[in-house]
Amino acid sequence: MRLLPLLLVAVLLVGCDSGGEGKPAPRPATPRAITKAELGEHLEALQEIADRNGGTRAAGTPGYDASADYVAKRLREARWRVRLQPVRFAYFNLRSASMSLGDRKLREARDFQVLSYSGAGRADGRLRRLGDGCGAAQYSGLGAGDVPLVTRGICFFREKAFNAQKAGARALVVIDDSATRRGVPSGTLAAPGIRIPVVLVADTLVREGAPVRVEVDASSGNRVTHNVIAETPGGKGERVVMAGGHLDSVRGGPGVNDNGSGAAALIEAAKAIGPDPPGSRVRLAFWGAEELGLLGSRHYVRSLDRAERKRISAYINFDMVGSPNAVPEFYADGDAELGRVLRRAAGRPLGGVSVGGASDHASFMAAGVPVNGLYTGANERGPGGRPRDACYHLACDSVERVNRPVLLRMARAGALALKRLSARHK
Repeated sequence: MRLLPLLLVAVLLVGCDSGGEGKPAPRPATPRAITKAELGEHLEALQEIADRNGGTRAAGTPGYDASADYVAKRLREARWRVRLQPVRFAYFNLRSASMSLGDRKLREARDFQVLSYSGAGRADGRLRRLGDGCGAAQYSGLGAGDVPLVTRGICFFREKAFNAQKAGARALVVIDDSATRRGVPSGTLAAPGIRIPVVLVADTLVREGAPVRVEVDASSGNRVTHNVIAETPGGKGERVVMAGGHLDSVRGGPGVNDNGSGAAALIEAAKAIGPDPPGSRVRLAFWGAEELGLLGSRHYVRSLDRAERKRISAYINFDMVGSPNAVPEFYADGDAELGRVLRRAAGRPLGGVSVGGASDHASFMAAGVPVNGLYTGANERGPGGRPRDACYHLACDSVERVNRPVLLRMARAGALALKRLSARHK
């Protein structure tokens, strides 16, 4: 899940439908194929893949390729038709990085993080605080020895970096107020083109005027990743019901909740639905390079002609559905009718969250496909005021932290919703 600068706003919504206020939603028939044990097997497998491949399953790495192979094998075992769709993308290779503030040498990942697609180079100077860095005018008067220090603000990191580069800065330091004792979350500039080093630093470490040294050795180049696309061999009519979730992790961690949880739920949905759905065909997708800018899902949608896009009656997104301190939600800013289907399938109240364009559903929404999704939280506040997932985009996003009872509930709700959407087109 790629959170936008705009905070996600959770709104508690009742679990009943219009026309039935005050009546509890009927408890859905649970797909028997989905169990905590089977979901757990997929989570364990993805963790093991990351452990064997440097702690990551990021796009363009052996860890991602092994993840795609694992998913494809499980789907073929469920007797679905499976294909791998190549996706070309710009790969970021960070060879080394160092940073110091005054006499203190900072630790990469724990104290600071290099943004993906950062430029390479070295900068020495003093931190000069400028605001959020979203306006070019903020950088006026920047001295030769100044290294701009900006807050996360409301614009994309790339915009801040471009403004700093244009003003002649030799590096950009962004204050990360989401950093915790577990580390600084990974982030991205979305594409190559920035020539100066750009780093995130924990907010507790920075101060105006502090001497700073930043050195980054990195490069970008073209690589190929793959979307895994699976479809039921059976089905009636021309319409297709789709669901998907990204399979890649961030560079800095194994990504077992973000988004191994969604991948596990989709695999079990395939088993629950089986090769012969009750109505229209069902298609599942496991996207590559979502963490780099929704690249896999955007490529897929662009590869469809107009008639193929119109065949897709719905797209349901599964992204982060097993958060440790979860708040189970659907996309309140998605299609209203699909939201009602998800709420009925859940059988218990779901909250509503506005996710904007923060995940792969946005690629389909832009093409006019009705979308919705399931979500349990990233670093927003959850029960007890604690983050819903304190390891969001960190190395500690590991298998033991996934909330398996919540994942089971969301997986069952998603599978049942897909079966009901399929049955509408018999």
